[in-house]
Amino acid sequence: MTVARSASDPQPATPVDAFVARRVLILSNVLRRAAALRYRRLLDISVGEWGALAELGLRAPCTLNELARGLALDKTRLSRTVSALERRGVVQRRVNPRDNRETLISLTKSGVRAYGRMIAAARATNDALLAPFSADERAQLEALVDRLALRAREILAHEQEGMLDSGR
Repeated sequence: MTVARSASDPQPATPVDAFVARRVLILSNVLRRAAALRYRRLLDISVGEWGALAELGLRAPCTLNELARGLALDKTRLSRTVSALERRGVVQRRVNPRDNRETLISLTKSGVRAYGRMIAAARATNDALLAPFSADERAQLEALVDRLALRAREILAHEQEGMLDSGR
């Protein structure tokens, strides 16, 4: 696809398909849609619930702020997800014994079982996704994704501060 440019435009137009961020977003959307179907079918949970359960499996007990930070999500939206999981009996909230102003979120026994099933399903999906790659390619891909994620978080921080320019 080519984009028309004016005679006064000194730089050639770049097809939007060339932008890595766009390609990663599309890949993310495809993976998210596939995950939504899989997790709804296998576990009767949404992708958002999956994310919250996965993060709680890694870091619980934690506060809603810690959970939101770990998932890079808005706290308000995540609060609704946690409330839905609480109604289903897979997470619980309790007052932090060290600080009565804080509420800690953790998995219930039912949540731990759901987490185990969820991780098994995620592992199968991950294995299927990486099947075409050699062990060396997988290691390289993981390293590149880690670097890309780190840079994306840096860019987000700069955007939040209103400081991003193309030279940094």
